[in-house]
Formats: sequence, structure tokens, C-alpha cells
Amino acid sequence: MSFLLSVLLSVLVSILGGLYLLGAFRRRRPGEPPLDRGPIPWLGHVLDFRRDTAKFLQKMKEKHGDMFTVQLAGFYFHFLMDPLSFGTVVKEARTKLDFTKFAQQLVARVFGYHPLDDDHKLLQASSNKYLMGDGLVVMTQAMMSNLQNLMLHSVGTAKDENEWKEDGLFNFSYNIVFRAGYLALFGNEPVKSAGSLEKAKEKDRIQSDELFYEFRKYDKLFPKLAYGVLPPKEKMEAERLKRLFSSILSVQNVNQKENISGWISEQQQERAENGMKESMLDRYMFLHAIGVIS
Repeated sequence: MSFLLSVLLSVLVSILGGLYLLGAFRRRRPGEPPLDRGPIPWLGHVLDFRRDTAKFLQKMKEKHGDMFTVQLAGFYFHFLMDPLSFGTVVKEARTKLDFTKFAQQLVARVFGYHPLDDDHKLLQASSNKYLMGDGLVVMTQAMMSNLQNLMLHSVGTAKDENEWKEDGLFNFSYNIVFRAGYLALFGNEPVKSAGSLEKAKEKDRIQSDELFYEFRKYDKLFPKLAYGVLPPKEKMEAERLKRLFSSILSVQNVNQKENISGWISEQQQERAENGMKESMLDRYMFLHAIGVIS
């Protein structure tokens, strides 16, 4: 009997210890925003968060104000709903708020990308070179050229003269800017392989539209993916989309294009020279596309 009691006590202590390490008994600390652990131990609010993220956050805002902490699948996340308060938060010392560490954890979880030690320095140097001064002029010209291809290709043609297409302003703007940005950065279909300039432009329009269609699926899944609360079916879809984008934006495919941005090609080259494997470079290109184009 005493042996059984000892076993039961050991199991109970283990369970309580595990719950403690997972934050099940966490309380609001001095200076922290309101804490809402949710109705389900450990899972917290994860079901409501999955069901409708925007509605859930609005409900929490009405309940707790612009700043609050919620539990999602064993993790605690702080939410700041007032954009005018961002400046105060980001000015905190790195000992209190380390964005670099958080960013590395996020890209590893979402993209499977593990940066080099000098990753940020390489990005900063390349950005200064190609996104400022003369480099920015070249990038702007490429963007304008692709915008014209996407928006003006049917203007004045007899076929489309009386055909109108309707869409919401956000969807239209998102579509056009995403596709033009993708083409400006990752290049255009080679004229030689397409057969003519017009066929190459048409292929750019078709391929960029197909990519945008798939990206919108990923974009809708991204918040849940970032917080690690995707249900199994959506997680499988997210993995499929990540493989698709990594293939489309792979070093091998991108290097077959014309007019690739120097910003992209130089970062590929520098990371390859620093020993990064091609598979990790492919993931970096996907990460870069998401971060810049969207």
C-alpha cells in the first residue's frame, strides 16, 4: 500500500512540476499587462484563436484594453493593439526585449531557415547598396516596367475595349504590387526561351498571378503558423505551400531568369561564399520574398 502511495505521489509531483514548467500556474507579474490564461489548462485560448483570430483579438481588446497577454498551447504571448504605442515598446533595452532572438526563432519555426552569424550585416550592406541612391533608381525602374506590363497590357485592344473586371481596391492593389515586386526582384522570363518579348511578358503575367493565388493561401495561414497553433490539416497545407515556394524561388530557378535584382543575386552569392548550403539558400529566398514583397 505504501509503495502504491509513493508511486501516486511521484506521478502527482511530476504532473504538477510539468504544469509549472509549462506555465500553468503563471500569474500576472508587476508591470505586465493583463493576463488571460483561457478556459482550458495549457491550451488556453488556442481554439478561439484558431477559429477566428481577428474576432478573438478584438474580444480580448474589449475585455483587457490595448495590451494583454494570452496563453496559446502552453506559450504566453503579449499583444499590443495600439499602433501608436509601438514606439515606446521598441525603445526598451535588448535585455528586456530582444527582437533579434525572437526573429531567429520565428524564421526557424516558420521557414526552417537558420541564419549565418553575419546574416544581418550582409543584409544591411546589400540593402544600403541596392535600396538607396543609384541602386534604388534601378529598382524603381524595374518596378515601373513590371507595373506597366501587369496593368497596361490590354489597354487599347479591340478584344478588351468593352470588357470590365471588378474587384475590391485592397485585392487589386495587393495583387498588382505583389506581382510587380516579385518580378522586379526575382527577374523576368527570358525572351529567348519564350520566343518573343510579348510572349515573355505574357508568361510573366500568368506565372506571377498563379504565384499570388498560392501566396494568398499561405498568407491566411501565416498568423496561426507563426504562433504554432495550426490544426493538422492546415499544417499539411502550409508545408505543401512552403515546398512549392521554395521550389519556385530556388537558386536554380531564379538564376534562369533575366533582370534579376542585384539585391537578390548579391545576397545569394555572399551566403554561398560563406558556406550556406543551396537548400538553405532556397529557404532564404522564400523568406526574403515573404518579408519584402508582402
